Amino acid sequence: MEGWKSKFTKKWLPVALGISLLALPRSVYAANPVFQDGVHYYAGSYIYEVETADVNADGLADVIALKHLDNKVAVLLGQGDGSFLPQADTGVGINPRGAAVADLDGDSRADLAVTSTSDDTVSILKGAGDGTFQVVGTYPVGDYPIGVEAADLDGNGIMDLAVANNSSNSVSILLGTGGGNFAAAVHIPVGNLPRSLIVADMNGDGAKDLAVANSGSDTVSILTNDGSGSNYTAAVYASGMSPERIEAADFNGDGLLDLAFVANGDHGVTVLLGAGGGAFNPPALYGTETYPLDFALGDFDGDGVVDILGHRSILLGNGDGTFRPALNYYFGQNIPHLTTGEFNGDGRSDLVMAGSDGLYVFKSKGEGTLSFGVGAFEANEDAGTATLTVKRTDSSEGQVRVRIQTFDGTAAAGKDYTAVDDVLVFKNGETSKTYGIPVLDNPVYEGDRTFSVKLSGPGNGAVLGTLTEAVVTIREDDAVPDTTPPVVDISKFSVVDNYSGTPDQLYGAAGSVGEAGAAVKAYLWQDTDGDGTVTAAELGSPLELGASLADGSTAAADIGDLAPGSYAFVITASDAAGNESARIAGSAAVVTLVKAAAADVAEPVWPAGSALAFSELTTGSVSVAWPAAADLAGVSSYEVYRNSTLLATVSADTYSYKASGLSSDTAYSFAVKALDAAGNSSTELAGSVITAPVTSSGSTGSSSSLSSENRLNELSLRAGEQAVSLTPQFQPGVSEYTASVRADRVVIRYEAVDSYAQVMMNGQTSAGREFTASLKEGSNEFRVVVQAEDGSSREYKLTIIREPSAGPGPVPGTKPDPGTKPDPGPGTEPGEGTKNPFGDIAGHWAETDIARAYSLGLIEGYESGKFKPDGTINRAEWLVMLERLLRDDADAAPKPVFADGDVIPVWAQQAVSAAAAKGIVTGYADGTFRAERSVTRAELAVMLAKSMSWPAAAGTASAFADEGDIPGWAKSSVEAAVEHGIINGRSGNRFEPDETATRAEAVVLLVRLEKLLNQ
Repeated sequence: MEGWKSKFTKKWLPVALGISLLALPRSVYAANPVFQDGVHYYAGSYIYEVETADVNADGLADVIALKHLDNKVAVLLGQGDGSFLPQADTGVGINPRGAAVADLDGDSRADLAVTSTSDDTVSILKGAGDGTFQVVGTYPVGDYPIGVEAADLDGNGIMDLAVANNSSNSVSILLGTGGGNFAAAVHIPVGNLPRSLIVADMNGDGAKDLAVANSGSDTVSILTNDGSGSNYTAAVYASGMSPERIEAADFNGDGLLDLAFVANGDHGVTVLLGAGGGAFNPPALYGTETYPLDFALGDFDGDGVVDILGHRSILLGNGDGTFRPALNYYFGQNIPHLTTGEFNGDGRSDLVMAGSDGLYVFKSKGEGTLSFGVGAFEANEDAGTATLTVKRTDSSEGQVRVRIQTFDGTAAAGKDYTAVDDVLVFKNGETSKTYGIPVLDNPVYEGDRTFSVKLSGPGNGAVLGTLTEAVVTIREDDAVPDTTPPVVDISKFSVVDNYSGTPDQLYGAAGSVGEAGAAVKAYLWQDTDGDGTVTAAELGSPLELGASLADGSTAAADIGDLAPGSYAFVITASDAAGNESARIAGSAAVVTLVKAAAADVAEPVWPAGSALAFSELTTGSVSVAWPAAADLAGVSSYEVYRNSTLLATVSADTYSYKASGLSSDTAYSFAVKALDAAGNSSTELAGSVITAPVTSSGSTGSSSSLSSENRLNELSLRAGEQAVSLTPQFQPGVSEYTASVRADRVVIRYEAVDSYAQVMMNGQTSAGREFTASLKEGSNEFRVVVQAEDGSSREYKLTIIREPSAGPGPVPGTKPDPGTKPDPGPGTEPGEGTKNPFGDIAGHWAETDIARAYSLGLIEGYESGKFKPDGTINRAEWLVMLERLLRDDADAAPKPVFADGDVIPVWAQQAVSAAAAKGIVTGYADGTFRAERSVTRAELAVMLAKSMSWPAAAGTASAFADEGDIPGWAKSSVEAAVEHGIINGRSGNRFEPDETATRAEAVVLLVRLEKLLNQ
């Protein structure tokens, strides 16, 4: 009953238990106990009173025992599983006999009030909240105090005490004054030998009344409280013989408080049903064991009706205030005192008994057989949870528990699922429980995996069934991975055998690879040990052949410019899943390369400044002359055209043709083309002439005409006694030459073809055939003009460079990657001795254009006779080459104004000055030119575009894969250079603007520009 017990004390707990009761059955008692075997705790001998309450605020029931002979209070702290840990004892008065648990000082902690029979006191023990106590006060009461209760008797919110004094036949009232202190006792007379009492509102007026069991007078005194806590009106009712213990409950469900007594002298229990207004009906006696001393109330058969439990028997209530005959059960000898509490968390009342040899704890007991419903469960990997079902059969009485654990199988805890070691609890009446085990998902295919789940350690009377282990299968939710590599048909791969200087290629025909989109690679294999087995050490770096197409073919891909011979390539294919076909000898394609000579696609070229020369002009004929053209494979013939009609084809060593059958005083256009054996033809050398008119005498003028021959027959140069070579070698039809010397004085020798022609040197008529010239360092220019008899003239330009050191070499441009060699420019050999003017260009990809540039006087080699085609080119060298091609008058340009002008090489100063004057080149932010700095591809394009004044060609640069890398200041120049066919991309259609240029690349660009200028 709530209301008359402290919040810290539970004398009984109504919980649904089975019909079978108690523990330790003997043959003379009933079987099927509802309590487990008792566990003994030695807390001292002759324990006369035992209470249960939570004294350390952990939510678990603890046990308080009074050690009658040791004069101490023992505390055992509950652990929640039905077991207890003893605490240090607390000393009290002599022969403690009764105890009440309550918050006596208002600090929300459990305190104790303990009666001592031999010194007639009640001791106040203040609780520390951890299960320990300290005596803080002792108050005298009546003689031989036994029972004690704590309640607010005066309604002021402070706990008061009521004590039953056995020998003085009274009840002592101690009103609380706060802080755990009490006023002096007020004694209320009752019957003889009062032993036990309860506090409850028996008449419904809101004040707490008292009911006292008088063992000596076989009565119960009902003390009605007037609300003051110290004034009571007494009424006496028969209780049965020698009432030892009193308890209260509503036995018949009428809402009125009823009373029950242990009637020691009647060998049973008496029940007084409440009549209302604090009155009670006569007692009804129910026989139990002989001389009972204690009992407890509770619903022990689960029918919702209060039952009465003694230490050897039980009275089952009928719900109408009557009880069935006693059922006897055996708990052992010498344990007369008892109480109930909830010790193991199963929701059912447990039992604690006290006697001469200590305490016995009997935990409640349930029923049922526990096992898995089935032996196999499964869950998809992405389900999140595997749900298992545990069944309870045979009985569902009481609360039982069982341990559930997981164990790895092919599935691993922490990787495939979360490990479990838990307790599964069945409440009273539950027959089935589900339990979820977390399943962990991952994106990796691992196939189905399993783990096991086991039941063990059934508790509270349950037993295990036969199916105590189940297997859980985790179903893989990811697709089976592709582990099969593409099939490669090595027989369908072939090689493209390109000529030397051009990368060879490897390709696969339709069906060469078993699936589309596979990444195909080729590894050059050198079977160094000759065992026919491929090892990683024998394979070269992979060559990317690209992705296989829809029909299984692969496009031709560069494999390098290989030398003639046989090669083995191990070919593999990898799919999107990363599966690569085997690198084995069976996957090797063996190819043989012959490396035939490259096709001749270079056209013959004319020397720089070449022009047609007309002589022997009459009214009906004219002689046409031309210089020798150059070609790498040699010129095979010349074609002569008149008014765009082929007039004649002459041999390669013929350099003139006389055209006859012409009309007098008529204009004719003539053109000559040089042809080589491959059918390549040069650009035209073209010119026009008007035949002589018929004289008044009718003569044709064939004998009296004036000569138009205005060519030199000789032009040579000598420094001291040493002849100096001209570039190009002198030919009458070539009008521009260069030479390089270190001397400060040279002799220029010249002679006209026609002795009647006049020769002028730098504008001065020369009577002789030699001219001695003083040279300044750098460029020196001389002009020789030959005037024919008929007044026509031809100018020859000779540039002599006086160099203090070796002059510049070739020009910028970068060596192309394999497979991206620039288209060769119109590089022809201009004559004997220029086919390979340098010792280090034979077989080089730019050999043709280097020879042509040399023949045009654009480049010079080093003193060692080498060109160094793969060396880089600096800013000074590039501008000298460019100015040579543009034929600008460098002498007219101002001197450089750069901050580092004094370190610009002398041989480059005039070219740098000219380029700066025309805006082709500008200095850096600090005013320097930095002549020795290498030229990048972007800078090269800008200088070319500026020299030609090309406007931007919008949209061209977007064709490059690395368009975003081209600086903004260079983009329009790159576009213009690409549009004019001067610059190409590199491998992968990349321009690579920041790469430095090589001498060979620069020559290629100059030759292309020269061709463009001649067009």
